[in-house]
Amino acid sequence: MRASLLTRAGAAAAAGAMAITGAVATAGAADAATVHHRLPTRLAIAKRHAVEHHRRITVIGGDLRSRRFPLRDKTVYLDRRIPGGKWTVVGHESTNRFGQVAFVVKPGVTARFVLVYKGSPNFRPTHSRVVTVKGS
Repeated sequence: MRASLLTRAGAAAAAGAMAITGAVATAGAADAATVHHRLPTRLAIAKRHAVEHHRRITVIGGDLRSRRFPLRDKTVYLDRRIPGGKWTVVGHESTNRFGQVAFVVKPGVTARFVLVYKGSPNFRPTHSRVVTVKGS
């Protein structure tokens, strides 16, 4: 049976619409596949008191990890806030091969400290909880 010219034109239009829709759906899927998700990170903090040369000091230590794996050679910042002030960066260190970092502090007044990791293209930014160190 022969199809009329109108039937053939309609079939060609439908095939063209399906081809365009399929190409648009494929391009959308390709764009969605290139979205890069950064891995979650966790930054733990601990403070310990020590005596060095008959002086009492406080060591603030941190542990930077992503899904149980230590993040080495990442920059961690130490932020301080004194009463009535704003958070200010007072130091920065790179993590060792175990993902650990340490800062020695001896504030003159009671201050609050927090460790901050600003993230990278592969890892999300994070910060630790706040610890308070009493002044001397």
